[in-house]
Amino acid sequence: MAEILLPRIDKNYEESSIIFWHKQEGDVVQKGDVLVEVQTEKAVSELEAEEEGILEKIIVKRGEVATVGDVLGIIAAEGAETSSKVISESAVAAIIAKEPAERSFVRVPPRLRKLAKDLKIDLTKVQGSGNGGKITEKDIRHFAELGGSDPGEKLAGIRKTIATRMKESLQNSAQLTETAYADVTKLAIKRDSKKKMSWNSWILYAVIRAIKEHLYMNGTYENEVWKQSEEVHLGVATDTEEGLFVPVVENAGQYLLAELDEVVSELVRSVHDKNINPKHLSGSTFTVTNLGAFGIHFFTPIINPPEVAILGLGKIESHLVLEDGQVTEKKRLPLSLTFDHQMIDGAPAARFLQTLIAYLENPEKLE
Repeated sequence: MAEILLPRIDKNYEESSIIFWHKQEGDVVQKGDVLVEVQTEKAVSELEAEEEGILEKIIVKRGEVATVGDVLGIIAAEGAETSSKVISESAVAAIIAKEPAERSFVRVPPRLRKLAKDLKIDLTKVQGSGNGGKITEKDIRHFAELGGSDPGEKLAGIRKTIATRMKESLQNSAQLTETAYADVTKLAIKRDSKKKMSWNSWILYAVIRAIKEHLYMNGTYENEVWKQSEEVHLGVATDTEEGLFVPVVENAGQYLLAELDEVVSELVRSVHDKNINPKHLSGSTFTVTNLGAFGIHFFTPIINPPEVAILGLGKIESHLVLEDGQVTEKKRLPLSLTFDHQMIDGAPAARFLQTLIAYLENPEKLE
């Protein structure tokens, strides 16, 4: 007999919710088979069987929550005499004591998803009566007959995580934002000669170079301890349908520009495809967030705790300037730097911005 235990998926979270069992009680299980999908407040992960046998018992059902180390189910040796009595009473009691978790994703066939959409039904609120808690057509139609709506709902999953962290950030830091423009006219010409490279990659590369010259911008402040990091673990804020994710480029200073472009593209793609490894969603020492695609210029980005600074990028725009009596068209990038005044004063933050601007305005220094 083998217990299926909930492993520690993310160092920041103790609990995970069960979103889908791939195997049902009585199914034959081979080593390496995907047994169950679990969701932390950041990402979805698959748990595989470590032994072969028969899935004798599912203890934590779909939609319920478990804590690291809890027994999710039992695998018995094939052909062995099985009995639910062999399951630890304390393990079952611990699970029963938990409240069902709020679900942020529900797996149903496309036909049922379309039916729910047509009936304006939120599938996360429908209780499934099928095998393993699966939602049936009858469940959806019954829910619709009952009204199918709630006056409101509690925050859950990723949205709850974002709310908690943003509130924590503002309550535990003294945030100040400095803004400046960077003339990126030369950088635009350089980028056009290497069109495979995105604006974001050029800017991130410049950010990494600037941070290395001002390491006080790079680190964390937690439990009244300020730690500066020699290595830049760069967080790249990424907007998705589920909310804000911050995939992390570990030791970003090791990459050349083209390599950085590939790494960032792959991380962002993994976030949107919902298959990013949770370990790539924590450990950042500095974060960059970009709202330029939405036409935003300057804004006030909120620090990603426990970091001490975050850089906001605005929309790159053309503008006219007067040089030597001549009107010239230039391109400029709005920069919004928020930092924690508990650790960083205004002048050092401004010096970091000056260094960053110097790199952006002289792209030959980046090669």
